[in-house]
Amino acid sequence: MIRAAAKNHDDVAVVVEAADYQAVLDELAANNGATTLALRRRFAAKAYARTAAYDAAISNWFANELAIEAPDFRSIGGRLIQALRYGENPHQKAAFYRTPDRRPGVAIARQLQGKELSYNNINDTDAAYECIAEFDPARTAACVIVKHANPCGVAEGPDLVSAYRKAFACDTQSPYGGIIAVNRKLDADTARVITEILTEVIIAPDATDEAIAIIAKRRNLRLLLAATCPIRAHRA
Repeated sequence: MIRAAAKNHDDVAVVVEAADYQAVLDELAANNGATTLALRRRFAAKAYARTAAYDAAISNWFANELAIEAPDFRSIGGRLIQALRYGENPHQKAAFYRTPDRRPGVAIARQLQGKELSYNNINDTDAAYECIAEFDPARTAACVIVKHANPCGVAEGPDLVSAYRKAFACDTQSPYGGIIAVNRKLDADTARVITEILTEVIIAPDATDEAIAIIAKRRNLRLLLAATCPIRAHRA
């Protein structure tokens, strides 16, 4: 029915989100109970995108259920999280989308504070998170430091602060302005040491109230909580 309405957008306004109700009401009020073609076309585009994402989720579910690793067609349907100021370089446009599956990572992490993430922040934070997923938090504390998409320090230790110090010792220059990923709940001692130098992003499964308060003193430092230990099921 949504697709049928979208196909007939010359005469039909199709609304797929409650957030758009006010736009329809405003149009009706401004146009004597009618909507404009411009609005109907905009809503039709959103409707097609919504049904495409729905179909993509179904086809990907079937591929997983049937254990088809490389289906003939692979569709990705994502929801906009944020528009980015620019991409990898200032002249490039970029936006951040999240797919319906709730795979642990930067896409579902909760940002507690700091500036909005840039494209490079997202890319590097994802790289750090994927690397830290190699370390089972039940076995050892671990820390990964990434700078410009490359790990410049990776280490494990009896606790997070020890792991961070060892990772930092791998390269004492590159961590400046880098990305930090840890695989256990961020504690105050580790937060205090990390904030001794400029850091762009910290991503952790969780953080203590004291650690959050320490990081809050660095207004531009992004703190992301992933809400789960960064280790994938096939590695457990």
